[in-house]
Amino acid sequence: MDTTMLEPDWHALGGPGDGPLGTEHLLVAVAGETGPAGAALAAAGAGADTLRALVREREGRWTADDGPATVPATVPDREAPGAVGAAGRPLSGAAARALAVATEHARRDGEPACTAAHLLRALLADGNALLADGNGANGAGPGDRTRAAELLRAAGVAPQAVLDRLDGAVRQGGDLDPLLHPTREALLARRGHRAPRWKRLLQPGPSGPAAWIRPEADAQAERLGRRTPGTEHVLLALLAVHEVARHEPGLAAEDGAGELLAGLGLDYARAHAALDSGGVTLPADPRAVEAYLTEIAGQGTDRLVRALLEEDTRARRLVEALRG
Repeated sequence: MDTTMLEPDWHALGGPGDGPLGTEHLLVAVAGETGPAGAALAAAGAGADTLRALVREREGRWTADDGPATVPATVPDREAPGAVGAAGRPLSGAAARALAVATEHARRDGEPACTAAHLLRALLADGNALLADGNGANGAGPGDRTRAAELLRAAGVAPQAVLDRLDGAVRQGGDLDPLLHPTREALLARRGHRAPRWKRLLQPGPSGPAAWIRPEADAQAERLGRRTPGTEHVLLALLAVHEVARHEPGLAAEDGAGELLAGLGLDYARAHAALDSGGVTLPADPRAVEAYLTEIAGQGTDRLVRALLEEDTRARRLVEALRG
């Protein structure tokens, strides 16, 4: 059960005087949280930054209409996930309906208040069948009845893809998470990790785990907008290779790190979503990434995980945030 309560960024969504809170705002808020619901959206290609940008682009030209505010016009604090009630914003009809459905589902699950996962399921249920009816992936379709449905369509994401990830239903083989496709391509030698030419000339090719850890960490950092990797990107690299190896029988499984991290309850989608959302505060690493890789030279990658978690590293802070 997802016990992470929704804590939307009201500066990003707009202040109390900015009109009714629509389903598009609720969807952005869900995408910005660090639990399974936010991870499911990010893994399907609808991360918080993507959705925020699309909301800004569609301002004033929405095709779908959430409907007028209904009773209750605002959500009591006791019914609201996180700060929704505290914001005091009126809800559109569809937003009120989604929150009511989410709250009812939470009661059935024995939860004191609805979580982000409850709200995401309610938002998807309201537009799931209708989203499947439309034709374009980059705009509103004739069947979009909520702005959340239109927003997902604009992101090119099918509701069922989000639900599959939320339910942990991504199957082995062809259904590998799209975020992991670049890692699979690199490991299968379809597309190598790019390194600057001067690095290739000055640095001899490593062997063993270091042959893929550093270039994969570089690639993970680049995708998240960082020029140089931190220990959190090493952690992502270990998770990525472990999960790709499970989907590709032709790849030899790595030697321990992935199983150790999985035993801690970690997975790539959640870790990536937490970093992509910027919702986790990370300190400076006490040592450079190269120091940790040098330290475990000739040892297993499980030893690397332990080295990363023994010190107050960015990787350790990320793990603590995901497990907290």
